[in-house]
Amino acid sequence: MKRILLASLAALVICHPAHADQRADKIKALMEAQGLVVTFEQQLSAGREYSQRQAREMQDQLLNGLNLNEQFRTQLQLAVEEFTTAVQPPWGAQEIVNAWAQYYGESFNDEELDRLLEHYTSPLAQKEVGASRQALARFSQHFQTLYSPIVEQATAAYTKKLQTIVQECNCRK
Repeated sequence: MKRILLASLAALVICHPAHADQRADKIKALMEAQGLVVTFEQQLSAGREYSQRQAREMQDQLLNGLNLNEQFRTQLQLAVEEFTTAVQPPWGAQEIVNAWAQYYGESFNDEELDRLLEHYTSPLAQKEVGASRQALARFSQHFQTLYSPIVEQATAAYTKKLQTIVQECNCRK
């Protein structure tokens, strides 16, 4: 009896990593079928573009009305580049996929994952995934368009306040 129990335990220990790899592969395939991998990559890219655009707009508004020589313009440009680099998350799409797989995958057993994979790879589900991705892009653009004037107004007010402080301190050369 002990031998059977030990053999079963040994088989479980030996097979466990392979099972975990298969499970991870299933979850990744499901995420790809659901369009999540592409969505995560798009979100990272959009975040990078947004922070770069915001930094350029803030710089442009800050420079408005200032007469800076080339040296200071170069320093400000380098500061913008450093800022946009510094605010980028240190993780990429693969780390997001891994975290999603961990938190999402724990909710399903292997049989359920197989059934979900079967569903999401069906023609109708793939059509839904494509429609969702297109709608999400337009949906995001809709709210970005609504939000843009709010950010522009806040940035203009912030820049004006900074310029007022600089004028009041009488610290221009």
